[in-house]
Amino acid sequence: MHRPVLVLMGVLLLAVMGCNAEPPKIGVVDVIRVTNNSVAGKMANAELNVLIKAKQALVKEKAEAFEKLKKSPRKENAAAKNLKEVELNKAAVEYQKLVAASDEEIKKKAAELRGKIFEQMRKVLETIGKEDNFLLILTTENAPYFQKTIDISERVIKKYDEMNQAK
Repeated sequence: MHRPVLVLMGVLLLAVMGCNAEPPKIGVVDVIRVTNNSVAGKMANAELNVLIKAKQALVKEKAEAFEKLKKSPRKENAAAKNLKEVELNKAAVEYQKLVAASDEEIKKKAAELRGKIFEQMRKVLETIGKEDNFLLILTTENAPYFQKTIDISERVIKKYDEMNQAK
């Protein structure tokens, strides 16, 4: 007889304690959405697009020069043909080097910009986490499923923009 009463009291005690304790808060943030929709992210994307267009223009110019060289009038003697073949090979190698260097510069710039944004975003997430007593904040990459009610991406965008405006 005492056992059911003890169990009932234990359940009631846990229920009362549980009512007073706040459940742990967990949030999820979509890093790509924050990057694309924040003011700093938009500025970084615009800066990267300017670089991409400049590099594309250089590559296009080099490609057109190569095509012009390929289509230049054929020379009849063997020495002239060999010289043209050497010029074409040299131009092709220069074109490939330009493309590779342009791609590398774009990747480096993108990584640099992303790094700055992620560092600032980390500070924003830390601030939000402390202000709102979050136990854990994950990225959507690390949370394959979550209820949209714990998505704090819009709050992060707003706070990120506020913090950057203050600078």
